[in-house]
Amino acid sequence: MSNILKRTDKHNTHIANSQGGKQGREHLTAGDFLSSLDTIIKGDEEETLGSALSLVNSSHSPVFIFNNEKKFLGLLSPYKTIYSKSYPYTTKATTAMFSPPNIIKETPLYRVAEHMISTKVYTLPIFDNHEELLGVIRAKDILQGLMNDHGLMSSISKLIKPHDPITSLADSTVGDIYQKLKKERISRIILVDDEEKLLGIVSRGDLLKAFIKPTSKQRFAGGGTARGFYSAEGEKKSREEKPISKYYITLVNSLSEDSPKNKIVSALIESGHNSIVLVDKYNKPSGFLSIRDLLDAIAKFKPLSDIPLMMQNPSGAVGDKELEDAKKYLNLFGKKLRKSMKIDKIEVTTQESKNVHGQTIEFDTSVIVTPIAGKPLIATAKQRIFLDSIKDAIVLIEKQHRQSGFSKKETKKTGSNN
Repeated sequence: MSNILKRTDKHNTHIANSQGGKQGREHLTAGDFLSSLDTIIKGDEEETLGSALSLVNSSHSPVFIFNNEKKFLGLLSPYKTIYSKSYPYTTKATTAMFSPPNIIKETPLYRVAEHMISTKVYTLPIFDNHEELLGVIRAKDILQGLMNDHGLMSSISKLIKPHDPITSLADSTVGDIYQKLKKERISRIILVDDEEKLLGIVSRGDLLKAFIKPTSKQRFAGGGTARGFYSAEGEKKSREEKPISKYYITLVNSLSEDSPKNKIVSALIESGHNSIVLVDKYNKPSGFLSIRDLLDAIAKFKPLSDIPLMMQNPSGAVGDKELEDAKKYLNLFGKKLRKSMKIDKIEVTTQESKNVHGQTIEFDTSVIVTPIAGKPLIATAKQRIFLDSIKDAIVLIEKQHRQSGFSKKETKKTGSNN
């Protein structure tokens, strides 16, 4: 608690020294919310996924993997291993881990929020200038710190909008819920009874317990370590047939749908949960809000001079410097393009072709420029070097723009300010 209070005092001083809440929020950095490494979940390079993931309770909680010399190697994400890649639990942790984004103390807070959203990991490492671990930054710490500034809380409250809840009947099976989570690309499902009244909630983290927890059949290790999950081939199917009632949570963080937005946001942050369910007078789910929505609001704190850039982070085949160079190149391109058209956002997605050894040999990159009004400009290019694929796609975008003949006036929405 003392560390949080220190970070909060630092944050409040930072805001007080800035000229107004708007400017202050844009100048918040990762260093304002730096936490110690003492409480991170650690795993070693010899562990299997099952033994490592048995240590976490949430799909947003990573495992920090170290080698025998205590050198940090990368992060293990429950979401990536179960819902994105579906690795077998006997897989070595080092095979499935990924390199985290390069966050330093000076990294803007809105950029940290973007990284948390893109990686689906809510505890990320902060590095020093020598690329050594300095500490971590947690989503909950950020939000608890921001609660002390009424202006920032008001800004977040105005930006959020509760979603329509995605529900399932409480007599669903583990397999039903697992498939629905994957299909809808969500982190939790609200469970209801036959009258559609709230009964409970089940998250990706709850299903970790369903697939990881050893059963009576698992008496011998199948490629694991002495603790955690012991792989037993063929058990996944039988586990999927189990009733979800064994794993869902009945103590749901809920609030009346008529509650003011600032009260909803505060209730979510102050709770020990990652989500809050809004209910009508009949106790039927009518809305839903999660920590991800609050991070999305923080990601919008970026200065107005920046071009909204949404980039799907490539694999570890792209170094941090090349990734930063790519972002700078895209921002320069956006500023140049903005002289002749109003831009809503620029999106970049990448598919990687790999050789038999799993090494990336080509980047297939798409760049999408969405104007305030009118059709988006889309181009795709392939290159062996990531930055080169972006540059080639941008050349094609510029050609499309010249041929379109759209002026800035035609792509500008009345009253917009980007």
